[in-house]
Amino acid sequence: MNSPFFSIIIPLYNREKKIAKAIQSVLNQTFQDFELIVIDDCSLDNSAQKVFEIQQKDSRIKYLKNEQNLERCETRNKGILAAQGKYICFLDSDDYHLPIHLETFYNRIKQEGFPKGFFFSSSWNETEDGIRSERTCPPVGNLNMYHYFLYYTVNPQRWCVESIVAKTTLFDPQIVICEDMDFSLRIVEKGYPIFQILDRTTVYVAAEDSFTHGDSNKWEKELFYLKRIFEKPELKKYLPKKDRNRLLSICYYFLAQKQFIKSDRWHTTKCCIMSIVLYPKGYKKRVLKDLLVMIIKSVFYLK
Repeated sequence: MNSPFFSIIIPLYNREKKIAKAIQSVLNQTFQDFELIVIDDCSLDNSAQKVFEIQQKDSRIKYLKNEQNLERCETRNKGILAAQGKYICFLDSDDYHLPIHLETFYNRIKQEGFPKGFFFSSSWNETEDGIRSERTCPPVGNLNMYHYFLYYTVNPQRWCVESIVAKTTLFDPQIVICEDMDFSLRIVEKGYPIFQILDRTTVYVAAEDSFTHGDSNKWEKELFYLKRIFEKPELKKYLPKKDRNRLLSICYYFLAQKQFIKSDRWHTTKCCIMSIVLYPKGYKKRVLKDLLVMIIKSVFYLK
C-alpha cells in the first residue's frame, strides 16, 4: 500500500458539536490523496462517537486516543509520529479547511521540487455566527523570519511540513501555550527552507471557549511561556530584542488592566511600568494614555 501524500492531524478534546464539520472539511478536499488522523485527548463528551460515525464511511480516517489527557503538544506529536504521509498538515477541531487547501499546497510543493521544508498559507477569521473577515497575513518579502513569526501568529492549521522535518522537530511538551510560535522559530533556527502561500485556504473560528477567547488567565500563561521560549539557548541569540519586548509588553498591558479592575494597586503599577519600559516606542497614544492613567490612579488611590 502506497503512503498518502498528506497526513492531516486533528487533536480532539470535547468538540462533539464541531468535530464533524472539521472532518468533513478534510473529506471535501479537491486533492484526495490523504489520511486523516484524529487524536482524542480523553474527551468527556460524545466526540468519539461523532468520529466513529464518520469513520464508518471513509477508511482514510484513523482514530487514536490518549490514555490520559496530554494537552495539544503531546497529542499533536502522537499524530506526527503515526503519520504515513509525505507532508503533514494540521487542523484544530473547531476550525475547518476550505476545499482547495490541500491542492494549493500540493501545487506549490510540486513547483518547489518536493523539498524538505515548511510551507504556510493564509487564512480567514470567522465568528461563531459565521461572519468572515480577513486575517492579517502579509507577504514575508525581505522580512527576517524570526521577526515574522514573532510578530504574526501563524497557526498550525496554516502549515504543511515535510514529514521528516516534522518528526525531527516535534512540538515541545514544555511549551503548552504559544507552541506554534516555538515550533516555527525552531524551524527557522534549523535552517529549513520556508515557503509562503498567500492564498487563504483555511478558516479560524473564534470559539468562545478557546484559549484565545475564553481563558481568564490567558495573559499570565502567555507571559510565562513566552519567557520560557525566549530563554531557549538555541533561540535566544537570534530573536530580535524589539520583537521579544513587544510581546512581553502586550502581556503586561493586559495584566495591568486585569489588576486595575481588581483594585490591586501595587500589581497594576508594576505591570504598567513593565509594559512601558519594555516597549516605549510604537505604542498608540491611546494605549500609552491608558497605562499612565492606571499608574496615576493606582499611586494616588483614585477611583
